[in-house]
Amino acid sequence: MGSTRARVDLGYRAWGEQLVAEGWSAYLLTFMFRELGGSDAGVRRQMEREVERVYALLVTRIVRKPTAPSSIGRLPIWFCSPDRPVFKHAKQGRWDAFVNDGRHMHAVAFIPPWSRLRDDLVTHFLQCELVYVQPGDPLIRVDVQPITERTGYVVGYARKHIGRGLIAEDATMILPKSFAELRGRTAYRPDT
Repeated sequence: MGSTRARVDLGYRAWGEQLVAEGWSAYLLTFMFRELGGSDAGVRRQMEREVERVYALLVTRIVRKPTAPSSIGRLPIWFCSPDRPVFKHAKQGRWDAFVNDGRHMHAVAFIPPWSRLRDDLVTHFLQCELVYVQPGDPLIRVDVQPITERTGYVVGYARKHIGRGLIAEDATMILPKSFAELRGRTAYRPDT
């Protein structure tokens, strides 16, 4: 099983490196949440829904009609993974370490070279923070960092708990979802 997990991890890393080689821009997004209630699976699902909501808001700023057949293969790609805190030499904020037992989400976001965004993703999220993070929502902060080197390493970092077998492999969420996954739902619309 360990060798299968390693091959899957190498596949994600190679995919990310290939996208960057093809001219896509890469970013590490960290999603932090207010206290969420429920079971571990329920908390994870709430976090995933918020990541999907942010993706849905962003995608139309990158591609004009994301559900059109002409947009297939042209949408931003996100590898999303739950994460838990690990010991770091630089101490993180006390609040972040205790809320939801430190659980948060990472997404390695790949933005296509034909994006409609006029700015890089860091600038976009700074300028449009209130579009993505609103008072009362579960999401309280999105930290966006450009990936300028070692893309495969950063993909591995974002998936570290999955790669180590501490979180199940099926916890990885790839966006956009396939049309088959969206069947019966309106594409890119958060559950109500």
